[in-house]
Amino acid sequence: MFTETSYGKIPNNELILAKIPDNPTIALPNYLDKLYDDIDKETTYLDLLDEDYSKLGKLKNKKVSNDLYFETAYLKVRGSAHRIKLIKSINPKIAYLLGYFYGDGGLKDVKRSKKNSGKYDHKLIVGDEFKIQIEKRIMPLFLEIFNLKSTLRLERIEKGERLYYINPTCKVIYRIFTKIFELNEGPKKDIKIPKIIQDSGPSIRKWFVRGFFDADGDTRASELYVNRKPSSPRIKVRIKERKFIEQLKIILDKDFGLGFTGPYTDDGNQWYIQTGKKDLLKAYNEKLFIHPIKSWRLKKYLQLMEP
Repeated sequence: MFTETSYGKIPNNELILAKIPDNPTIALPNYLDKLYDDIDKETTYLDLLDEDYSKLGKLKNKKVSNDLYFETAYLKVRGSAHRIKLIKSINPKIAYLLGYFYGDGGLKDVKRSKKNSGKYDHKLIVGDEFKIQIEKRIMPLFLEIFNLKSTLRLERIEKGERLYYINPTCKVIYRIFTKIFELNEGPKKDIKIPKIIQDSGPSIRKWFVRGFFDADGDTRASELYVNRKPSSPRIKVRIKERKFIEQLKIILDKDFGLGFTGPYTDDGNQWYIQTGKKDLLKAYNEKLFIHPIKSWRLKKYLQLMEP
């Protein structure tokens, strides 16, 4: 069995789904009151639930006590079946998922949706061109971290596009991503690596970067070079926001020990950094990519470079 790509075929038995560790964990301070929004006064509100799903109270526009914060295990929107885990620490799995979402995720503009449809639509979307990454990595992470069950969407695939994705509606995760992890509502703009990630130490920072590289990073498609000489080796990542790419480069240097050069731009609209042959082996050993396809490509390219 093979996975078809735009450049060739990859044997499925050579694809590895690397394990993401549970530790280290960095405790989050009580942030419950930040999840409140004035729109909750006129729409559905958030219930606080304990481990047994018993209601502890309703999230209001006031400071939540630390005792109530630690007692709360889940958040639930009135009228929704979702019971979303209240995360109280950051670990590598959360950092990876967040990094991946920063690359290939998106949030609907709730204020625009209210204007257009009359309701606040807290939709998320995250996708990948390879089914294994969404179905075996991203969907299980949303379930484990947030207790969110999602459905694999195939509409784009059926239209001939290379995109498997999930598109759940979840006010709680939407709020956590925007109020705590600094994503803006609607199209991504002026993004930067969240302060919580920056301050969480090298291990958490590295897992955030791995998630981002699995989403937006690029290495040579080694399946293309079965019967031809490989082109010059490189790893590259490109994004619109120069500030973000500069922060990324610092972490790659400081925490991974990788010498990316740049940022460069071709047109002033996007910026990229890259590294070449000298860093490929170290990038592989540091697991810069854990995406099954991208890590396979890097490993295969290293094999192609052997004399």
